[in-house]
Amino acid sequence: MNSNQKKLKVLRKQLSSHWANMGRDNIDEWVKLHADLQSHIDDQPSGKSIHHPLLVAFPFHDHWFSIREYNLRYEIKKLQKEEAIRTKDIREYIFLHERPYRVHALLDAYLHWWNPEEPDWWKTVANVWIDSENIFQNISYWKSILTEQFSCPHLMMDEKDKKIFNELPAWINIYRGGYDDKGFSWTLDKEKAEWFSNRFKFLHPEMKVFEKRISKFDALAYLRGRDEAEIIYIPEE
Repeated sequence: MNSNQKKLKVLRKQLSSHWANMGRDNIDEWVKLHADLQSHIDDQPSGKSIHHPLLVAFPFHDHWFSIREYNLRYEIKKLQKEEAIRTKDIREYIFLHERPYRVHALLDAYLHWWNPEEPDWWKTVANVWIDSENIFQNISYWKSILTEQFSCPHLMMDEKDKKIFNELPAWINIYRGGYDDKGFSWTLDKEKAEWFSNRFKFLHPEMKVFEKRISKFDALAYLRGRDEAEIIYIPEE
């Protein structure tokens, strides 16, 4: 057991003990939020939150008990991240990061310590894509990954995906539920697009379903990973 693993064991024990003492206020105890987290407090009209790549917490509570929990959770994930780099465990590394930051973690790993074979790279890209719910917020990163010279996004497809894609006709109708038709995530299933357009319609009544007829060969990939019959397609600007 190396030093990081020993520290992890101690911190996990502390976190377990911390939860066991939930509700036992100690008004004499004063705990300061970890310095790494202090600069990641986001103050919005809906309330304060912590928005750090390794820790997202909403709402943010400044009670000592909550702050101690944030600090312990952060320290544990920071050590786990170091271990993932040491063992070159790319999946562990990426999914230690909070969902909005996983594409950044993917690129950071590729630039600094991970040297994958092409199939491993695209399999990991597919896993991050399928897991993401904020592709629009990182659209420039995704466009770079999917379209840079030598990009081969069709390698995101596994054998079943490829079989379905190969059986599609030369021209296909694709649908998207959202604010506009500029996004990269589309579907062959109109009902699924309607579901997306209605999901937050009570907040955003302008959302609707968009439809395009495209050449199958303009699609970058077909993914069934979320049962969405998803087509990755970058519209012309």
